[in-house]
Amino acid sequence: MPDESRTMSVPAWLDPASDRKTPYTDAELDVLAADFIAMNRDVAVWRKLIDAVGEQEATAVAKQRLASRDPLSLTNWKPVGALH
Repeated sequence: MPDESRTMSVPAWLDPASDRKTPYTDAELDVLAADFIAMNRDVAVWRKLIDAVGEQEATAVAKQRLASRDPLSLTNWKPVGALH
């Protein structure tokens, strides 16, 4: 009996070839930040951040933190070898 796990194709969302090859764009980060804010609008820590720095700066912080979680972001880039 053949091994079915080898004959079945991998769903696209699990296939490593489908992984994104570029960092998130600013527009994508705006959408991610807006969704994050919508989900956390009533969370005490979020309200406290807004009270401390204002909504615009809090949104920028959320966007920067989301970008830093993207492994392809230049924020996560570590140089290899000697720097010039």
